[in-house]
Amino acid sequence: MPQSLQRKFSILETGSPRYILARRKAIGKSVYMGVALSKMKDGCIEWACSSYDGNEFETHEDAFYPDSSIPKASQLEKLDDTIIEMLREYATSHNYRIQAVCIGGNAETVKIVEEHPELKEPICTMCTRFWFDLDVVPCIYKLRGVSITEESASAARKGYDWFTPQFPGNIPRIAVDPNTNEVLVDMKGHCHMVDLKHFEQTTDKPVWDKLLGLADECKQRKLKIIFFSSTPQGGGVALMRHAMIRLMRLLDVDCRWYVAKPNPDVFVITKRKFHNVFQGVTDDEQYRLQQRDKDLWIEWCEQNFNRYWGKGNGVIESADIIVMDDPQLSAIIPLIRELNPAARIVYRSHIEIRSDLASIPGSMQHDTWSFLWDKFISKVDLFISHPVAGFIPPRVPNTRVALMPAATDELDGLNKKLNVAEIEYYRRVFNRCAGDQGSPGISGDRPYVIQVARFDPAKGIPDVIEAYCAFRELLLAKGIEDDQQPQLVLCGHSSIDDPDGTVVYEEIIQLLNQPEYSSYAMDICVVRLPASDQLLCSLLRGSFCSLQLSHREGFEVKVTEALAKYKPVVAYRSGGIPLQIEDGKTGILVERGDTKGVANALTRLYTDVEYYQSFVNELRTKGQDSKRQQYFTPFQSVNWLYLATQLAFKGNDNAVAVAKRQPAGDMNTDVDGTYMGNGEVRRWDARYVREYWQQQEQTKGNN
Repeated sequence: MPQSLQRKFSILETGSPRYILARRKAIGKSVYMGVALSKMKDGCIEWACSSYDGNEFETHEDAFYPDSSIPKASQLEKLDDTIIEMLREYATSHNYRIQAVCIGGNAETVKIVEEHPELKEPICTMCTRFWFDLDVVPCIYKLRGVSITEESASAARKGYDWFTPQFPGNIPRIAVDPNTNEVLVDMKGHCHMVDLKHFEQTTDKPVWDKLLGLADECKQRKLKIIFFSSTPQGGGVALMRHAMIRLMRLLDVDCRWYVAKPNPDVFVITKRKFHNVFQGVTDDEQYRLQQRDKDLWIEWCEQNFNRYWGKGNGVIESADIIVMDDPQLSAIIPLIRELNPAARIVYRSHIEIRSDLASIPGSMQHDTWSFLWDKFISKVDLFISHPVAGFIPPRVPNTRVALMPAATDELDGLNKKLNVAEIEYYRRVFNRCAGDQGSPGISGDRPYVIQVARFDPAKGIPDVIEAYCAFRELLLAKGIEDDQQPQLVLCGHSSIDDPDGTVVYEEIIQLLNQPEYSSYAMDICVVRLPASDQLLCSLLRGSFCSLQLSHREGFEVKVTEALAKYKPVVAYRSGGIPLQIEDGKTGILVERGDTKGVANALTRLYTDVEYYQSFVNELRTKGQDSKRQQYFTPFQSVNWLYLATQLAFKGNDNAVAVAKRQPAGDMNTDVDGTYMGNGEVRRWDARYVREYWQQQEQTKGNN
C-alpha cells in the first residue's frame, strides 16, 4: 500500500511551547507535488498525489466517485475541490510550503480528454486555482508509468526539476531553446497559471473587445511577431515579455521572444557605455565608447545572429514584425533588413536617453547615439519611446515616432493578491536573505517604507537613505519613540546583463557605515533578492508606503505596481514618473535631490492618518483602476497587435504606416513642451499608440 500523507513536522510534542516557538520562526520546507489522474473505471476517477523534497517521496492514492447525474466537466470540478483541499491541509499540518504542482495523466487519460474538449476547462481551472488560491505554480504534463502512484511520483520529480529548490520560493528555471535561443515562456507553456477569463475580468470591456478583434485579425493573416532583447530574466523588459507572451499564447497569436547568448565583457559595454551614458549618470571619460568596444559588440551581435537567427534558422525569414528592445542587439538590424526586406522593424526604447546631452557635439551621449543611429537604428520603420519628449534623441524623425509607456502584469507573481499567511511566509524568506547578507530583517511589529529597484547608479539609493534618516529625525522631534518608527527596506533583483549591481550594492553597505547614518543603520534592510516575483509583491503589499527616488528613469513599473496595491508613492519628479503619479492624489512628487522634501512628505503620511487614508481611498476608486489599465498587459497587447496589423504587409496590400505624422490635437500635453535641459522647449507631434486605435474605435462608433 502506498504511504499515506501523514503529519511529521517535528519530534517535538504538538502544542508544546517549544513546538509553537519553532513554528513561528520556521520557514516551511519546500516540497513539489505531483498529481496523476487516471481514466474513469466503473464511473470513478482514480488519482494519486506524491510529495517530493529532493530526497524522499510521500504518496497518497485515492478514488473519486462522481455523481453520474451531472456532466463530466462538473464531476472534474468537484474533484478539483477535493484535491486542492487535501493539499492545503497537507501543507498546513506538516508546515510544508508547496512550491509547484505537476498535474498529468497517462496516454489513455490524455486521449479521453482530447475526445472530450469540455474536460480541458476544469483541468485548466484546477491549475489556475493552485496559482490564485494556494500560491503554487501549476504545470501540466503527459505522464508515463506502470501504476498511478509511479506516475504521480514522476510528476513530482518533473516539478522539482523545473524549479530552483535550493532556495525557498517557486522560481521556475528559465528555459531557452538551445537551437534558436527562443525564450520558452512558462516552460514552453507547461506552466498554466491563468486563463483568458482572468485577463478579461481585470480589463474594461472596450479594451478587451479590441484585443480579441486584433488577435483574430493576426490569426487570419497569419502574422508572426518576434521580439529581441539581451536577457530572459531581470529587469522590466523581461517581465513585460514573459507576461505578454503568456497572453499571446492564450490568444493563439504567433508571438515569440529571442535573447542573446550572454557575454559579460559585452554587458559591461551595453550597461556602462550605452545605458549609463545615455541616462547621464556618469561623465567619467573611461566610459566613452572606443573602437575596440564597437568591434567587440558588433562581433557579439553578428555571432548571435549567424548562429541562432540567420539564414536557414527560420526565425527572421518567417517574421512579419520584428521588435528590438533597447540598443543591446541593434547591430543585427541591417542583417535583418538584408535577410527579410519585407519585415517591418520597430525599435522600442525603454530607457531615458538624455536628448539634451545627446544634442551636444563631442559629448559621450552624442558620440554613442550617433554611432548607434547612423549605422543601425536609423534603418527601422518605427521608433517607440516612453511618452516624454526629452527621451527622444536627436535625428529621430517625428514621422517615425510613436509613444508607449511601460507595463506590468496584474495577474503574475509581482501583482497578484496574497493572503496574510503567504505574506508572512515571504517575510520570513526575506529575513533569511537579509540574515545571509548581514542585513537586519523586517520586524513583525513595525511598519516599513520600501524602495524596490535594481542596485543601479540611476536609482537614487543614497538619496533614499539620506531622506529616511531625516524622516526619522523629524519623527523623533515629534516625540515618537524609535520602536514606533518605520524601518526602511531597500531591495531588488539582479540581472545577468547588469555589471553595476554588485558595485552599487557594496557602495550602499559602505555608506551605511558612515557616522551620520550609524544611528539608524540597524533599521535599514539592504538586500539583493533572488528572482521570486511573489517575494517583491509581498514586500510591497506589507509596506506602509513606497519610494522611487530615481535620478534618471524611463517609466518605472514599480511605481505602477505600488499604486496597484494602494500604496501611496513618494517620488522624484524625474523621467516618466510624473506621468504615473497624480501629485497629491495618488502620491507625492518632490523635486530631484530634495531629500528634506521627501522626509517631510513621509512624516505627514505617517503622522496624519486622514491624509494617508485619502491617498488609499483615491487609489481604490474605479477611475484610478481604469487609468492604471493602460499600464497592464492586456492594454499594452492591444498596442502591439494594432501596430502589427497596421504595419505588416502580409494580408494587407495597403499597409498603413502608423508612424505617419498626424495633427497632435489635445492629447499631446504629456510630451508637448518638455524642457530639454538647455533652455529650449521641443514640441513633438508624436502620439501615443493608444490614440490611434482609440480614435479608430471612436470613428466606428460615430458611424
